[in-house]
Amino acid sequence: MAETLRNKIFDGVFAPGCHLMEIALATELGVSRTPVRGAMARLADEGLLVYLPNKGFQVRRFNAKDVFDAFTLRANLEGMACRLLGERGIDDEVFAQLAALVGEQARLLQNRDWTSARALRWHELNLDFHRKLLQAADNRWLTEAVYRACQLPIIFDSNLRPHNRDASMQLYRHEQALQALDDHTRILEALGQRDGVEAEAAMRDHILGHRDLLVHHLRKNATEARAMARV
Repeated sequence: MAETLRNKIFDGVFAPGCHLMEIALATELGVSRTPVRGAMARLADEGLLVYLPNKGFQVRRFNAKDVFDAFTLRANLEGMACRLLGERGIDDEVFAQLAALVGEQARLLQNRDWTSARALRWHELNLDFHRKLLQAADNRWLTEAVYRACQLPIIFDSNLRPHNRDASMQLYRHEQALQALDDHTRILEALGQRDGVEAEAAMRDHILGHRDLLVHHLRKNATEARAMARV
């Protein structure tokens, strides 16, 4: 139940500031109020919901600073994972799997016709690349910390995901995906050379670049919203 509600928040079905009505949700999902109540309490513990006395649960609002801080933390954590891998040495099979992902990313980007379907596939490959690196680092505490850091900004990310019909709103436009591919290649080369310092720096640069892109978009949207409110 918690996963169902969490996904609805991540997908933008429940927008920041939205009040979740226990009875309505139970009816919609075909369950009693008890599991819905428990799921909302769990998401409040995770920081995705806030409880307001006499009003119930509300989807937490995050500002640009929240996103900036979460991505900064993630950059350091995933950078650490790459450093550990570089120092320890990466398994040949895992390295081959990562190389295959990067190869598919490169082939995808050879076509300048950057459709929503291609952007969505890029998004999936990017997630697979990061997940596989974390799995290879083999540190449960590190993985859980990264997972927690990823939960906050994804609420903002929902309207920028590749399935959005407006290609100009895609977070990964073709030129940005090309830069990400270069970053992934740099990370992979450093791991292949067992250069933990370079692997860490490459991952940090990669995530911080993504952070700056998203924060810029959020601040631009906020400025435009304030301007429209004054009209």
